[in-house]
Amino acid sequence: MQITSTLPTPVRTPLSEIPRPSQQPSLEDIMAADNFEFQWTGQENTVDSFELPAENAPKLQKPVLLVHGFNSGASTWTNMHTWLVRDGANQDGGVISPNSGKVDGEGRVFAMQFSRACNSLANNAAELRQAIDRISAATGSPEVDVVGHSMGGLDARAYIDQGNEKVDHLVMLATPNHGSVLADLDLKFREWGLNTIPREDDPLIRQSLRDLGEVREGNNPNLALLNQNFDRQKSRAKMLVVAGNGRPTLASRYRITIKGEGTVSRESASLPNVPLRNIWGVNHGGVKDHPDALRMTAAFLTDAPLPMDSQDPPNVPADRDITPLKINADGGHIHYFVEDTKK
Repeated sequence: MQITSTLPTPVRTPLSEIPRPSQQPSLEDIMAADNFEFQWTGQENTVDSFELPAENAPKLQKPVLLVHGFNSGASTWTNMHTWLVRDGANQDGGVISPNSGKVDGEGRVFAMQFSRACNSLANNAAELRQAIDRISAATGSPEVDVVGHSMGGLDARAYIDQGNEKVDHLVMLATPNHGSVLADLDLKFREWGLNTIPREDDPLIRQSLRDLGEVREGNNPNLALLNQNFDRQKSRAKMLVVAGNGRPTLASRYRITIKGEGTVSRESASLPNVPLRNIWGVNHGGVKDHPDALRMTAAFLTDAPLPMDSQDPPNVPADRDITPLKINADGGHIHYFVEDTKK
């Protein structure tokens, strides 16, 4: 039995037709604001529209599993999935979930659907192990490459850290390898009885937020331990990090940077001695959809030379020290009113 993909047919707007403001504010003006609006990861499917690369994807050497992040699902991979299988470049293996049936042995591109959109790092790593074992057994490939967006990259690292893993290449797109302050804020709002996105609340949602929080003393022990063991993970898999830039991002509770995509800073995404590629002008969800990210991912998975890094624009503002004056939430958006400590 062949499992067919349930990913939706994408609707894309050519880059030339995307409306642009007549006058874009400068990066300096953006960073000089006293009210910042951050889009939490629950809205990751609301992203800029991007064209797919004109060329077809290369033939993949191994099965690839696309792993979604917090409060997301397999459908978040529409751009990446569509391009990788377009014109038969690679066989579509469909969606893999704990309840899916027989795995297509001819498949090359699979999309993970965890049993819950919001789950703990430990539970996701366990489900990932089952999925990779099933793909490996069905396809006969001893190794499976993984592409993770956001928390999906952490799930893959947790799986690799446990040993007896089957990952050769791991691509992490907008992954908070050192945590995100927005997860801490979301958790605090829940403790106050105000849920952002998802509206539901239960112990596993709160644990996933703890696993995503900023790594600082005593705050996120699971991710802190994962980072302590990073050399072990790096010895087991080849890794690539792709980070988004150009949106005000909380680098810490008291520092804002433009080197981030609104949810995860470049600093948080980076890992020691791992190749880093930067994409400018994208939000958190857009990192995995941008054509440059698609090309970088495919090149890395096929051991081809990586495309050159996107150059930072001129006059990138330095990080700004701030003092939070007021923080509130409206749906999936968090508003951060600040005072400049340098005034």
